[in-house]
Amino acid sequence: MSDHHDHNVPGNLPGGLPAGWFTNPVPSRESLNQQGREAVSREHRQRVTRIAQNETALRDMFRFNVHRSSNQSSGQSGNHDERRQSFNGGLIGDAQKNMLNGVLGSSNLQADDLRKLNLFQIALQQKVQAFLDVIENRRKIILNEINTRNTNLERLQEPNSSQAANYSNKLQRVRLRAIETETMELHSLRSKFLTVVEEYRKAMNAYCKSKSEGKVVPNPTDYFQQWIESLDPSESSLPIRLQELTWGSKTLINTIAATVDKTKERPTSYKVFPLHYLPSEILHLVLEKLSHKFDIVDLLTVCKLWAQFIVKILYYRPHINKRSQLELFMRTMMMDADETVFDYRSMIKRLNFSFVGDYMHDQELYSFVGCQNLERLTLVFCKNITSKSISAVLKGCKYLQSVDITGIREISDDIFDTLAESCPRVQGFYVPQAKNVTSRALHNFITHAPMLKRVKITANNNMDDNLINLFADKCSMLVEVDVTQSPNIRDHSLLKLFSKLAQLREFRITHNTNVSDKLFLELPKKVKQLPALRLLDLSGCENITDKTIEKVVELAPKLRNVFLGKCSRITDYSLHHLARLGKNLQTVHFGHCFNISDQGVRVLVQSCPRIQYVDFACCTNLTNRTLYELSDLSKLKRIGLVKCSQMTDEGLLNMISLRGRNDSLERVHLSYCSNLTIYPIYELLMACPRLSHLSLTAVPSFLRPDITAFCRPAPNDFSDNQRQIFCVFSGKGVHKLRHYLMSLTTPTSGPQTDLRDVLTKYIMSKNMLQQGEDLEDGINRITRDLNQDSAAILAATGLSQMNGTNNDFLFQNIDFDRLEDVFNWYETPPVNAELSSDEITLLLSQVDRKFCEDPFDEEYDDLDTVVAPGANPDLNNELCYIVRKLHELDDRVNDFEVNVASLARVQFQFTGFLLHEMAQIYMQMVELNRQISQIQARTNESNILPDIRGLSIWRLLFIEKFIELLQKYKLSTVVLRLYLKDSITLLTRQRELLLAHQRTAWTVSNGNDNEDSEDPAIWRQFENNMQMTPDQMRIIQFGLRGPPVVGVTGLRPLAEANNNNIDERAETPDDETILEDA
Repeated sequence: MSDHHDHNVPGNLPGGLPAGWFTNPVPSRESLNQQGREAVSREHRQRVTRIAQNETALRDMFRFNVHRSSNQSSGQSGNHDERRQSFNGGLIGDAQKNMLNGVLGSSNLQADDLRKLNLFQIALQQKVQAFLDVIENRRKIILNEINTRNTNLERLQEPNSSQAANYSNKLQRVRLRAIETETMELHSLRSKFLTVVEEYRKAMNAYCKSKSEGKVVPNPTDYFQQWIESLDPSESSLPIRLQELTWGSKTLINTIAATVDKTKERPTSYKVFPLHYLPSEILHLVLEKLSHKFDIVDLLTVCKLWAQFIVKILYYRPHINKRSQLELFMRTMMMDADETVFDYRSMIKRLNFSFVGDYMHDQELYSFVGCQNLERLTLVFCKNITSKSISAVLKGCKYLQSVDITGIREISDDIFDTLAESCPRVQGFYVPQAKNVTSRALHNFITHAPMLKRVKITANNNMDDNLINLFADKCSMLVEVDVTQSPNIRDHSLLKLFSKLAQLREFRITHNTNVSDKLFLELPKKVKQLPALRLLDLSGCENITDKTIEKVVELAPKLRNVFLGKCSRITDYSLHHLARLGKNLQTVHFGHCFNISDQGVRVLVQSCPRIQYVDFACCTNLTNRTLYELSDLSKLKRIGLVKCSQMTDEGLLNMISLRGRNDSLERVHLSYCSNLTIYPIYELLMACPRLSHLSLTAVPSFLRPDITAFCRPAPNDFSDNQRQIFCVFSGKGVHKLRHYLMSLTTPTSGPQTDLRDVLTKYIMSKNMLQQGEDLEDGINRITRDLNQDSAAILAATGLSQMNGTNNDFLFQNIDFDRLEDVFNWYETPPVNAELSSDEITLLLSQVDRKFCEDPFDEEYDDLDTVVAPGANPDLNNELCYIVRKLHELDDRVNDFEVNVASLARVQFQFTGFLLHEMAQIYMQMVELNRQISQIQARTNESNILPDIRGLSIWRLLFIEKFIELLQKYKLSTVVLRLYLKDSITLLTRQRELLLAHQRTAWTVSNGNDNEDSEDPAIWRQFENNMQMTPDQMRIIQFGLRGPPVVGVTGLRPLAEANNNNIDERAETPDDETILEDA
């Protein structure tokens, strides 16, 4: 800022001494002739003369009155205290004369203003003195060090020594250079403080002018006083502080000039707005911290400085989430730089068009050519953009750090070449589906990206071992590598990559049969551990086995995320190894790992309580027991159980009950779990307030128009059949589904599965009890009536089944009147089996009661224990088999009971699978009864007393269990048949109403009031008008409440009911695993 006062500097100030004078050696006088010695003396006299001239000019400039003695001709100053006082006094004298020189109205200043002026002058004088002290102390230190060395030299060397004389001359020159440096520093200091005086004079001129106009304005002396007192002489920040003073002074002057006429309401002690005192850097940070960008738009007109800061903040990362925002933004970017107030392109550092990808084309992207300061470019799913426009934007972006072009369809070499030529600082490059990129372009990019940290180049057959080796050699900072669907990469190159990149955090390589156990079996020979590895994705690497997982856990003990989808050779042993990761493990993906069982899941869940994401899609061996285990994961956010066909209402309801309300689940995938009904999903929605994604594709109970109205549209590339079974709820659709199911279901405080309670409430609500009849008698009577109507009810269910479902359930084989006789084996007592109470007690003590309660405990794997004490091993083993079959049947009946209880809570659900289950359970009971009867008959015929006694004890233990099982089954069939009867009645009534409505409309439209017409042509015309659309048939079948909202096609389009703006991407590495997102 001192450049504005160059006219105050004397023009006769000589230049400084050349640097060579201090560095070039002085020749010895003995080595010179007479002419040479005269030249050296002449040069020395010139240097001394120049120093003297400097001193003279400096004295004139600062009004010094310095007396020098004859022994000070070498450049040393005389009385330094007198010199500093002369400088200080001269400067302040100028200030007193010039501070208010030319200021109009300064003679009218009040006493308070003059007092402040005097205090400011004193503070200025003290601060100048402090700066002079710092310079003087520094000069003294240098001179004292030179004198000390000169004294030491005189003691060690002879006076006539040429080397001593030479070194002494050098010290003398350094001393002269120090004096000259001090001179120039004093000159600079004076110029800076005169700048302060000049700025103060301008501010006081504005102040006096405003006072003369009668305005109430703040005295600028306060601001300058604070600024002077804040200076620190020991710091070298005076030039920067002068810039702040200049800006603050201008702002203060503008504030004074903008002040309105004096009013009584405004106090005289008004102070300048505090933000005006802030340095520009801090002001920028303050504006940047505002939570909403539109808050700072109103501040654009404060001043030009604020406008510059605000525009930089707004254009640093433009907020573009909607098409309207994009169009408004493009209106500005299509203008040339000379047509706008600011150069917006130079301010843009981050661009993200992911939310408006459908509206971005090459034409729009070309408008951003010239954004030289661009650091990040995100073009996720901008499918209409090509490589040419991207390459044009990236040219010259030397500060570029990250590029994400996920979803770009046409990717060619030019992007890679541009990054290699123009973007040496690139750290992240995400380019999935780079099918057309050549090996040359890949090699060029890798070679010129030494700072690369994160790279994703997938589906490229040219990505081979040589390029992987190049990554290891050239990109030593890599922490994330994704080369999925690159089939030409082999173990030995990956071995080098892991060996050289110890800091690797994430690694993905999928669908590669060349990757085998050899990679991680050989790796421990190269490295001891992979301490930074947090994510490993080997999905679709079919040659990976449990051995790999064992070594991975040993090498990476802090692994958090493991993806092993479609690794078909993975078994429960891998889950046992992963369990050693303990609390570190957060994400596990085992889609299509058919060999995984409930036992492996139990071990994994019990050892890793912090798991947040699990995916067991298509793991067909998993049952409801897996759901029980998942209830222990308190931090669980996502469950993937697509095509886990053994999952039922019972397992889901128990999991919900164990996890409790206010669950942490956010995404649940249950597509193709066809056994589920509406009620457990209702309980899931009520228990999970944060649920944002729910997939129920191909779950029959949800494929009804009143429910699918809330699901999001199927992807465009789905076939008609896929669209018919598509059922995925996201975002607002989940909330709407929750509220709709609340209207269909009685509110509960938690899952309720008591079937008898359901039946009791149903009977009471329908007033089905006769006068004076108790509940038990009423249930028996209703059951007898149902038994008589069962054939008709089951035959009528064909109206309510989905097309294509197999309804051949052999219901005619179920004799509901004689259900009590299904288990008739216990009606035949064993012969010669009289036992005393002591004998019974003794034999019962030999029975393994634990096996009888849980024969599937891992303790009894491939082991039969005692259930028929004293009997021969063959008989005992047969009865152990019967115990296991009984428990399987009991579990199935329990599931059936819970499913029926769930079904009965919501009308018009798909019942096909429950009817099928009812028939299958009946057939299983008949078969089990046959096997027990055969064992019992054979034992009685053998007349072997120990076998008969052992069988008697077994009967004593299990007869009650069979009776309880049969009663549960019987009650479940009663509720199911009542549900079907009620639904059929309502469906028939709705069908009649619809037909009547259609007939009335036809009659009115044809003007025919003769309902007794026998004309066949009229009835054929009526029949043609009675043709129903498939959607209308579904309304009749499912019995929607209230009149449907019909459009041209008969139903409200799903797109109108959809309020979800959720992308259709699968969230797992294997898109085929999450079928509903495919």
